[in-house]
Amino acid sequence: MRGINSRMRITLIFLLLAFSFLIFAQDVEKEEVKKKEIDTTLFYIANAHELSGIPPFQPGEHLRLNARIGWVKAAEATFGVSDIIYSVNNRPTYKIDINARTVGVFDLVSSVRDNWGTFVDTTNYETQRFYRYIKEGRFRKNEIVDFDHIADSARVNKLNKETRTIEKTVDFRVSENVQDMVSSFYYLRAVDWSQYDIGDIITVNVFFDDKLEPQRVKIVEREVIKTKLGKIKSVVLIPIREKDSLFVEENTVKVWLSDDLNRLPLKVKAKIYVGYLTVELKEAKNIRHPLALVD
Repeated sequence: MRGINSRMRITLIFLLLAFSFLIFAQDVEKEEVKKKEIDTTLFYIANAHELSGIPPFQPGEHLRLNARIGWVKAAEATFGVSDIIYSVNNRPTYKIDINARTVGVFDLVSSVRDNWGTFVDTTNYETQRFYRYIKEGRFRKNEIVDFDHIADSARVNKLNKETRTIEKTVDFRVSENVQDMVSSFYYLRAVDWSQYDIGDIITVNVFFDDKLEPQRVKIVEREVIKTKLGKIKSVVLIPIREKDSLFVEENTVKVWLSDDLNRLPLKVKAKIYVGYLTVELKEAKNIRHPLALVD
Protein backbone atom coordinates (compact mmCIF):
# COMPACT_ATOMS: atom_id res chain seq x y z
CA MET A 1 0.00 0.00 0.00
CA ARG A 2 2.98 2.19 -0.55
CA GLY A 3 2.07 5.67 -1.77
CA ILE A 4 -1.34 5.74 -0.04
CA ASN A 5 -1.53 7.71 3.20
CA SER A 6 -3.28 6.21 6.22
CA ARG A 7 -6.47 8.26 5.89
CA MET A 8 -6.91 7.36 2.23
CA ARG A 9 -6.16 3.75 3.08
CA ILE A 10 -9.08 3.72 5.53
CA THR A 11 -11.45 5.17 2.95
CA LEU A 12 -10.33 2.89 0.16
CA ILE A 13 -10.60 -0.22 2.27
CA PHE A 14 -14.36 0.29 2.22
CA LEU A 15 -14.22 0.42 -1.52
CA LEU A 16 -12.41 -2.89 -1.50
CA LEU A 17 -15.93 -4.15 -1.14
CA ALA A 18 -16.77 -2.49 -4.44
CA PHE A 19 -13.73 -4.20 -5.85
CA SER A 20 -11.00 -5.21 -3.48
CA PHE A 21 -7.88 -4.61 -5.56
CA LEU A 22 -8.72 -0.97 -6.26
CA ILE A 23 -6.98 -0.11 -3.02
CA PHE A 24 -3.76 -0.34 -5.00
CA ALA A 25 -5.00 1.75 -7.90
CA GLN A 26 -5.33 5.32 -6.66
CA ASP A 27 -3.92 8.07 -4.50
CA VAL A 28 -6.14 11.06 -5.26
CA GLU A 29 -4.14 13.48 -3.11
CA LYS A 30 -0.88 12.97 -4.96
CA GLU A 31 0.06 15.42 -7.68
CA GLU A 32 -1.02 14.44 -11.18
CA VAL A 33 1.21 11.65 -12.52
CA LYS A 34 1.56 10.19 -15.98
CA LYS A 35 -1.00 7.43 -16.52
CA LYS A 36 0.08 4.18 -18.14
CA GLU A 37 -1.36 3.34 -21.55
CA ILE A 38 -4.52 1.25 -21.61
CA ASP A 39 -4.35 -2.23 -23.10
CA THR A 40 -6.59 -1.77 -26.13
CA THR A 41 -7.56 -5.45 -26.11
CA LEU A 42 -9.76 -4.60 -23.12
CA PHE A 43 -12.17 -2.82 -25.43
CA TYR A 44 -13.06 -6.14 -27.03
CA ILE A 45 -13.52 -8.11 -23.81
CA ALA A 46 -17.03 -7.89 -22.39
CA ASN A 47 -18.18 -8.59 -18.85
CA ALA A 48 -20.25 -11.66 -19.73
CA HIS A 49 -20.43 -13.81 -16.63
CA GLU A 50 -23.25 -16.22 -15.91
CA LEU A 51 -25.59 -14.27 -13.62
CA SER A 52 -27.81 -15.80 -11.02
CA GLY A 53 -31.48 -15.87 -11.98
CA ILE A 54 -32.30 -14.81 -8.43
CA PRO A 55 -31.45 -11.17 -7.52
CA PRO A 56 -29.00 -10.99 -4.57
CA PHE A 57 -30.41 -7.74 -3.14
CA GLN A 58 -33.56 -5.65 -3.19
CA PRO A 59 -34.64 -2.01 -2.82
CA GLY A 60 -34.21 -0.86 0.76
CA GLU A 61 -31.22 -3.07 1.59
CA HIS A 62 -29.00 -1.35 4.17
CA LEU A 63 -25.58 -2.56 5.33
CA ARG A 64 -23.43 -0.99 8.05
CA LEU A 65 -19.74 -1.75 8.38
CA ASN A 66 -17.03 -0.64 10.80
CA ALA A 67 -13.28 -0.41 10.21
CA ARG A 68 -10.61 -0.72 12.87
CA ILE A 69 -6.84 -0.66 13.02
CA GLY A 70 -5.89 -3.24 15.58
CA TRP A 71 -8.62 -2.78 18.16
CA VAL A 72 -9.12 0.96 17.56
CA LYS A 73 -12.22 1.94 15.58
CA ALA A 74 -11.16 4.12 12.66
CA ALA A 75 -14.14 4.56 10.33
CA GLU A 76 -17.61 3.44 9.42
CA ALA A 77 -19.55 3.05 6.19
CA THR A 78 -23.06 2.33 4.98
CA PHE A 79 -24.04 0.57 1.76
CA GLY A 80 -27.62 1.42 0.80
CA VAL A 81 -29.99 0.51 -2.03
CA SER A 82 -32.74 3.12 -2.51
CA ASP A 83 -36.39 2.15 -2.05
CA ILE A 84 -37.15 3.91 -5.35
CA ILE A 85 -36.47 2.58 -8.86
CA TYR A 86 -35.02 5.43 -10.95
CA SER A 87 -35.06 5.88 -14.71
CA VAL A 88 -31.57 6.68 -16.06
CA ASN A 89 -30.79 6.56 -19.78
CA ASN A 90 -34.34 5.23 -20.21
CA ARG A 91 -33.45 2.19 -18.10
CA PRO A 92 -34.90 1.14 -14.70
CA THR A 93 -32.11 1.37 -12.13
CA TYR A 94 -31.26 0.79 -8.50
CA LYS A 95 -29.65 3.84 -6.87
CA ILE A 96 -26.87 2.57 -4.62
CA ASP A 97 -24.83 4.72 -2.23
CA ILE A 98 -21.73 4.07 -0.18
CA ASN A 99 -21.11 6.67 2.52
CA ALA A 100 -17.84 6.50 4.47
CA ARG A 101 -16.61 8.61 7.39
CA THR A 102 -13.76 8.56 9.85
CA VAL A 103 -14.52 8.45 13.59
CA GLY A 104 -12.78 9.09 16.90
CA VAL A 105 -9.15 10.15 16.88
CA PHE A 106 -8.87 9.50 13.14
CA ASP A 107 -11.62 12.04 12.52
CA LEU A 108 -9.72 14.61 14.57
CA VAL A 109 -6.50 14.02 12.66
CA SER A 110 -8.05 14.18 9.19
CA SER A 111 -11.78 14.02 8.60
CA VAL A 112 -13.28 11.94 5.77
CA ARG A 113 -16.84 12.36 4.47
CA ASP A 114 -17.15 10.49 1.18
CA ASN A 115 -20.15 9.53 -0.95
CA TRP A 116 -19.71 7.05 -3.81
CA GLY A 117 -22.73 5.99 -5.80
CA THR A 118 -24.09 4.28 -8.87
CA PHE A 119 -27.30 3.75 -10.82
CA VAL A 120 -27.41 0.04 -11.78
CA ASP A 121 -29.74 -1.47 -14.37
CA THR A 122 -32.26 -3.68 -12.58
CA THR A 123 -32.26 -6.26 -15.39
CA ASN A 124 -28.56 -6.91 -16.10
CA TYR A 125 -26.68 -4.97 -13.38
CA GLU A 126 -24.93 -2.68 -15.88
CA THR A 127 -23.91 0.70 -14.56
CA GLN A 128 -25.75 3.62 -16.13
CA ARG A 129 -24.26 6.42 -14.03
CA PHE A 130 -21.49 6.70 -11.43
CA TYR A 131 -20.80 9.60 -9.08
CA ARG A 132 -18.45 10.46 -6.26
CA TYR A 133 -18.31 13.39 -3.88
CA ILE A 134 -15.03 13.28 -1.98
CA LYS A 135 -14.35 15.35 1.12
CA GLU A 136 -11.11 14.36 2.82
CA GLY A 137 -9.49 17.01 4.97
CA ARG A 138 -9.03 19.98 2.65
CA PHE A 139 -9.16 17.80 -0.44
CA ARG A 140 -12.30 17.82 -2.62
CA LYS A 141 -13.15 15.89 -5.77
CA ASN A 142 -16.58 15.66 -7.40
CA GLU A 143 -17.55 13.94 -10.63
CA ILE A 144 -20.40 12.22 -12.46
CA VAL A 145 -19.84 9.60 -15.15
CA ASP A 146 -22.59 8.71 -17.64
CA PHE A 147 -22.29 5.43 -19.54
CA ASP A 148 -23.60 4.74 -23.04
CA HIS A 149 -23.70 0.96 -23.54
CA ILE A 150 -24.79 1.27 -27.16
CA ALA A 151 -21.77 3.37 -28.12
CA ASP A 152 -19.53 1.74 -25.46
CA SER A 153 -18.50 5.12 -24.13
CA ALA A 154 -18.27 6.99 -20.84
CA ARG A 155 -18.74 10.74 -20.41
CA VAL A 156 -16.90 12.08 -17.36
CA ASN A 157 -18.25 15.34 -15.93
CA LYS A 158 -15.68 17.04 -13.69
CA LEU A 159 -17.53 19.15 -11.11
CA ASN A 160 -16.58 22.27 -9.20
CA LYS A 161 -15.17 21.40 -5.78
CA GLU A 162 -17.68 23.60 -3.96
CA THR A 163 -20.72 24.27 -6.18
CA ARG A 164 -20.68 20.87 -7.97
CA THR A 165 -21.42 22.56 -11.28
CA ILE A 166 -19.85 21.04 -14.42
CA GLU A 167 -16.44 22.55 -15.23
CA LYS A 168 -15.15 20.03 -17.77
CA THR A 169 -16.48 17.10 -19.78
CA VAL A 170 -14.33 14.35 -21.28
CA ASP A 171 -15.44 11.32 -23.33
CA PHE A 172 -13.77 7.92 -23.14
CA ARG A 173 -14.10 4.66 -25.01
CA VAL A 174 -14.96 1.68 -22.78
CA SER A 175 -15.62 -2.04 -23.17
CA GLU A 176 -19.00 -3.68 -23.55
CA ASN A 177 -20.93 -4.07 -20.27
CA VAL A 178 -18.29 -2.10 -18.38
CA GLN A 179 -18.77 -1.53 -14.65
CA ASP A 180 -17.86 1.31 -12.31
CA MET A 181 -16.16 1.09 -8.94
CA VAL A 182 -19.38 0.62 -6.95
CA SER A 183 -21.50 -1.29 -9.47
CA SER A 184 -18.70 -3.85 -9.89
CA PHE A 185 -19.28 -5.10 -6.36
CA TYR A 186 -23.03 -5.45 -6.84
CA TYR A 187 -22.40 -7.11 -10.20
CA LEU A 188 -20.06 -9.52 -8.43
CA ARG A 189 -22.85 -10.31 -5.97
CA ALA A 190 -25.14 -11.13 -8.91
CA VAL A 191 -22.75 -13.65 -10.49
CA ASP A 192 -23.85 -17.29 -10.28
CA TRP A 193 -21.26 -18.57 -7.81
CA SER A 194 -22.34 -22.18 -8.28
CA GLN A 195 -20.47 -22.06 -11.61
CA TYR A 196 -17.11 -21.43 -9.88
CA ASP A 197 -14.74 -23.61 -7.87
CA ILE A 198 -11.81 -22.99 -5.54
CA GLY A 199 -8.95 -21.56 -7.59
CA ASP A 200 -11.16 -19.96 -10.22
CA ILE A 201 -10.59 -16.30 -11.13
CA ILE A 202 -13.35 -13.81 -11.94
CA THR A 203 -12.44 -10.79 -14.09
CA VAL A 204 -14.52 -7.63 -14.43
CA ASN A 205 -13.63 -4.60 -16.57
CA VAL A 206 -13.97 -1.45 -14.47
CA PHE A 207 -13.83 2.19 -15.58
CA PHE A 208 -12.50 4.39 -12.79
CA ASP A 209 -10.39 7.53 -12.57
CA ASP A 210 -10.50 7.96 -16.38
CA LYS A 211 -9.07 4.48 -16.95
CA LEU A 212 -10.39 1.12 -18.08
CA GLU A 213 -8.79 -1.75 -16.19
CA PRO A 214 -9.46 -5.46 -15.71
CA GLN A 215 -10.04 -6.29 -12.04
CA ARG A 216 -9.56 -9.88 -10.95
CA VAL A 217 -10.39 -11.85 -7.82
CA LYS A 218 -9.50 -15.45 -7.04
CA ILE A 219 -11.68 -17.79 -4.99
CA VAL A 220 -9.28 -19.31 -2.45
CA GLU A 221 -11.50 -21.17 0.01
CA ARG A 222 -14.87 -21.58 1.66
CA GLU A 223 -15.16 -21.40 5.42
CA VAL A 224 -17.49 -20.59 8.31
CA ILE A 225 -16.80 -17.16 9.75
CA LYS A 226 -17.95 -15.72 13.08
CA THR A 227 -19.68 -12.34 12.64
CA LYS A 228 -21.89 -9.93 14.55
CA LEU A 229 -24.83 -11.62 12.80
CA GLY A 230 -23.75 -15.13 13.81
CA LYS A 231 -21.64 -17.88 12.28
CA ILE A 232 -22.04 -17.70 8.50
CA LYS A 233 -20.79 -19.78 5.60
CA SER A 234 -18.51 -17.66 3.44
CA VAL A 235 -16.45 -17.67 0.27
CA VAL A 236 -12.97 -16.12 0.58
CA LEU A 237 -11.51 -13.97 -2.22
CA ILE A 238 -8.12 -12.41 -2.80
CA PRO A 239 -7.30 -9.78 -5.44
CA ILE A 240 -5.07 -10.50 -8.40
CA ARG A 241 -3.21 -7.34 -9.36
CA GLU A 242 -0.97 -6.41 -12.25
CA LYS A 243 2.77 -6.27 -11.55
CA ASP A 244 5.38 -5.85 -14.25
CA SER A 245 2.84 -6.87 -16.94
CA LEU A 246 1.99 -10.05 -15.02
CA PHE A 247 -0.90 -10.77 -12.68
CA VAL A 248 0.07 -11.86 -9.18
CA GLU A 249 -1.93 -12.77 -6.09
CA GLU A 250 -2.11 -10.11 -3.40
CA ASN A 251 -2.19 -12.12 -0.19
CA THR A 252 -2.15 -9.02 2.04
CA VAL A 253 -5.87 -8.54 1.35
CA LYS A 254 -8.73 -11.00 1.92
CA VAL A 255 -12.46 -10.52 1.38
CA TRP A 256 -15.19 -12.74 2.86
CA LEU A 257 -18.62 -12.83 1.17
CA SER A 258 -21.56 -14.78 2.55
CA ASP A 259 -21.87 -18.08 0.70
CA ASP A 260 -25.60 -17.73 0.09
CA LEU A 261 -27.86 -15.91 -2.34
CA ASN A 262 -27.12 -12.53 -0.71
CA ARG A 263 -23.33 -12.55 -1.16
CA LEU A 264 -23.02 -10.00 1.64
CA PRO A 265 -19.63 -8.41 2.44
CA LEU A 266 -18.89 -10.00 5.81
CA LYS A 267 -15.27 -9.01 6.35
CA VAL A 268 -12.21 -7.48 4.71
CA LYS A 269 -8.72 -7.76 6.21
CA ALA A 270 -5.69 -5.89 4.87
CA LYS A 271 -2.12 -5.73 6.11
CA ILE A 272 -0.84 -2.16 6.48
CA TYR A 273 2.32 -0.60 7.92
CA VAL A 274 1.03 -0.56 11.51
CA GLY A 275 -0.60 -3.98 11.53
CA TYR A 276 -3.97 -4.96 10.13
CA LEU A 277 -6.97 -2.95 9.06
CA THR A 278 -10.18 -4.93 9.46
CA VAL A 279 -13.61 -4.08 8.06
CA GLU A 280 -16.58 -6.05 9.45
CA LEU A 281 -20.30 -6.14 8.73
CA LYS A 282 -22.17 -5.00 11.82
CA GLU A 283 -25.74 -4.69 10.58
CA ALA A 284 -27.77 -5.92 7.61
CA LYS A 285 -31.36 -4.73 7.14
CA ASN A 286 -33.92 -5.71 4.53
CA ILE A 287 -31.71 -8.32 2.89
CA ARG A 288 -33.43 -10.37 0.21
CA HIS A 289 -32.55 -13.93 1.30
CA PRO A 290 -31.91 -15.85 4.53
CA LEU A 291 -28.30 -15.86 5.70
CA ALA A 292 -26.26 -19.06 5.50
CA LEU A 293 -26.14 -19.37 9.29
CA VAL A 294 -24.70 -22.44 10.98
CA ASP A 295 -25.19 -23.66 14.55
